[in-house]
Amino acid sequence: MQYSDAILNCHIALNVEAGGEMNNWGSTGIVAIPILTSFILIGAASSVMFEGQDDMSEDANQIVNDVIDEITTYLKIDDVIGKYYNTNGTRRVEKIVILVKQFIQNAVNISEVTIKICNSNDAILLSYSGYAVESNSAPLFEHKVWEKTNDAFSLVVILDKDRSLLDYNIMNGDIAFIAIRLPDQLAMKNKESITVSIIPAKGIISNAVLETPSFHPSNIISFGEI
Repeated sequence: MQYSDAILNCHIALNVEAGGEMNNWGSTGIVAIPILTSFILIGAASSVMFEGQDDMSEDANQIVNDVIDEITTYLKIDDVIGKYYNTNGTRRVEKIVILVKQFIQNAVNISEVTIKICNSNDAILLSYSGYAVESNSAPLFEHKVWEKTNDAFSLVVILDKDRSLLDYNIMNGDIAFIAIRLPDQLAMKNKESITVSIIPAKGIISNAVLETPSFHPSNIISFGEI
């Protein structure tokens, strides 16, 4: 098999895995990553063996490294929590926090991450505000992080042993809540939904579909494990 064929087939397989619902990733994605990685390495080794050229070996190694980075860079959405507010007599979910972990520990620059939020009528892209604070005893939705969370997303950090996320925007095995203030056109009333996508500069896009019930008595809503 030529190396280009191996990469092409891997890319097709990856798109199939990443294109499904988030709930399926735990059962299919975990199996897919080692299989795809092995497939790439075998394809690259075969290419170098048949070509027998040093420059081809260097190119193959670079491509292998790039593709492995692509399929192992993944911010896993563990949970999403929202809060209802009454605005002009209308009860809506106006703030959400997304609990994210890394599937495989590697360095992800959060300042290069984009978040897309859309419904059937509109879509927006949010960049990182550059504001990350440690979690403390303050209520999550009344945290000071919201003071700088408008038209951007911020972080409430739960675990950051080396302060890489807090000080340098680098996530490497850390755990954090992504804080998002929903704009008016995407705030959710009863029986409405939005799709949230976490888009790293390289790697797999994480998606979550959030839907409010027809009635929810509490001001806090957990959308459950994604």
